[in-house]
Amino acid sequence: MRIRWKLLILLLAISLAPLIVSAALHRLSMLGLGDHLASGTRKVLTETARRHLQVLVDDYGRILDRDKNVLELVLNLQAREVERGLAAAPPPAPRVFFSRDYDEGVNLPEGMVLLEEYRQTAPDGKLIPMPVTYQQQVCFLVRGLDRKDIADDLARLSTMPEVYRFLQQSNRKLTHWHYTSLESGLHTSFPGHGRYKPHYDPRQRPWYRSAKQAGALVWLPPTVDVTTGTIMLSLAMPVHRPDGSLAGVTGIDVPFAGIFKELKLPEQWSRQATTLVVMPGQQGSAGEGRLVIVVQKSYQDLRQDWQTPVRLEFLESDDAAQLAGLTADALAGKSGVRRMPRRGRDAMWAHGACIDGQRFPVVIVPHDQIVAQATEAGRYVLAKTVEGLKIAGGILLGAVVVVAIVAFLSSRSVTRPVRQLAQAAQKLSKGDYDTRVDIRTGDELQELGEIFSEVGPKLAERERMKRSLELAMEIQQNLLPQEPPKLAGFDVAGRSVYCEETGGDYYDFIDLIDVGAGKLGIAVGDVSGHGIAAALLMASARGALRSHAGRHGGNLDELLRALNLHLVRDTGEGQFMTLFYGILDSQDRSLRWTSAGHDPAFWLRRRSGQIEQLPNTGIPLGVIEEATFAQAGPVPLESGDVVVIGTDGIWEARNAANEMFGKPRLCELLSDRAESSARDIHNAVVSAVNDFRAAGPQEDDITLVVIKAL
Repeated sequence: MRIRWKLLILLLAISLAPLIVSAALHRLSMLGLGDHLASGTRKVLTETARRHLQVLVDDYGRILDRDKNVLELVLNLQAREVERGLAAAPPPAPRVFFSRDYDEGVNLPEGMVLLEEYRQTAPDGKLIPMPVTYQQQVCFLVRGLDRKDIADDLARLSTMPEVYRFLQQSNRKLTHWHYTSLESGLHTSFPGHGRYKPHYDPRQRPWYRSAKQAGALVWLPPTVDVTTGTIMLSLAMPVHRPDGSLAGVTGIDVPFAGIFKELKLPEQWSRQATTLVVMPGQQGSAGEGRLVIVVQKSYQDLRQDWQTPVRLEFLESDDAAQLAGLTADALAGKSGVRRMPRRGRDAMWAHGACIDGQRFPVVIVPHDQIVAQATEAGRYVLAKTVEGLKIAGGILLGAVVVVAIVAFLSSRSVTRPVRQLAQAAQKLSKGDYDTRVDIRTGDELQELGEIFSEVGPKLAERERMKRSLELAMEIQQNLLPQEPPKLAGFDVAGRSVYCEETGGDYYDFIDLIDVGAGKLGIAVGDVSGHGIAAALLMASARGALRSHAGRHGGNLDELLRALNLHLVRDTGEGQFMTLFYGILDSQDRSLRWTSAGHDPAFWLRRRSGQIEQLPNTGIPLGVIEEATFAQAGPVPLESGDVVVIGTDGIWEARNAANEMFGKPRLCELLSDRAESSARDIHNAVVSAVNDFRAAGPQEDDITLVVIKAL
């Protein structure tokens, strides 16, 4: 017997009893129904939030890694231009602007504007826009330095605003200040601004000292900016003079707003969610074994003296065991979602994976915000029940027929939508994604029905996406060579092993019959990132390379410049590709090549047993339009010589101890297998990498091409 009939019989049986009994039973029934609906909704919302947070931190972790790579590339380009400027002859009578010019408001450069992105602390403690200019940089001399002593360097660095402007326009939201400081005490910063402290000495700042000591690019913890008083991240690297001596340090400040710019939380979570970027504490410090918060929004509101180090906080939870598990998973390279309290409040914690000790995101959302909709539904049912009891208390006993009608209608209005949901859920569980429910009750049941109707299309879309990924993998595999090429005098083998369904590694064998008899084009490339985006860029690069390979003949510089122009125009921000392209000539048994930022190939000379590297000759493709790519070679290949061209997924593979496979192991294996065929050498390298990695995950694509002269 259905619920509505049971409810009808019960109400009829007690229709002559005091209304309080019927009201109490009705209240219990409604509360139970409300609890049941709210409980089910909470489970659905919690599980949906868990999946959403997992995807969010994984995607944002990749965004952080992408932005890190972009910023490091920008800084390397900036350092190169600084060194080029220091090596050039000083221009005659350059116009320069010092900090005092900006502060005194005289001799100001053109283009001074007030920008919200650059804010300074007013005397009353409020942040106000700061006047800056993108037309010029600011020059600052440390106390006691005479302008005459550094006149030549001052003139040489006067050409940098154009470089800074180009770099910042391409990465406006990621960079704040671009600056260069020399050992002499000369400091320049872009965009031009004032407010430098008289006793400021950039050579004593952490970014300068750390880069100088490391002798390479370094990332710094949050520090206080001397001119604005705001907290930023910094990265810096040393620059050198033509004789190799240290000239100084160049760096970039990164605003927190740029770090969080692409993290999009649902509106109902964003007001109370906490977004952090953390990293492992340094070994030997008080933070060893703990996670240090390097970026959080509260740092943006912190104001303190620029000479005082920022006191970083540690990631804390009321449940130490759960936090320890989160830390262990993250340091093991696993992202995940956990439920544990923070400051006395139950919350969902989503964390990214910590790769090579780098920063990763943590998003904390109070659990009551996630299930707020279900809680509100339960309150609504309770409110309606109380309202009904008040009305029932003021009504006299009515006729039995009235009670029957009311009971029948009210019970059906509740149970029919529930029955519809139950029937639809059975169909959905059997794979009928077109299942819908039409509930028009005007309350939470209708909202629940609308939510349920949206589940089917989403599940269908997920299924279609899964099939699309499988098809994309099949298509991409078909774009790669299906069998080794046949070229007189050479044995050639190649293969790509992707770490996901699709990847960004690429290799190809191109028959250059239009260029000349006995010539074979060999390409090995590596697109930044993984997945669909990298696969699409790889396919585009393959098509363009094959289109231009015959057209440009043997001119490798023109070929790669045409391919670079194609990628610059078609790729998005932060995407690029490294490529080794060579022409193997069977007539004169030689190899000539050009390499766009790709790791050097290895050439085993059989006669001497020595292994030489075939270096890259240009920057990666897709970065700047004006790039050029010099041709190298040809080098003669004697019988028994072996050339190996690979991607960094081979030597950067890591084992459980976080140790890299490394290029020395590859060279040792190449020497040991020199007598084997190209296919056997290829298989030996791939097997050695897999054995070295053991049960660890493959974190990058692996591509390898082996050429052996017969």
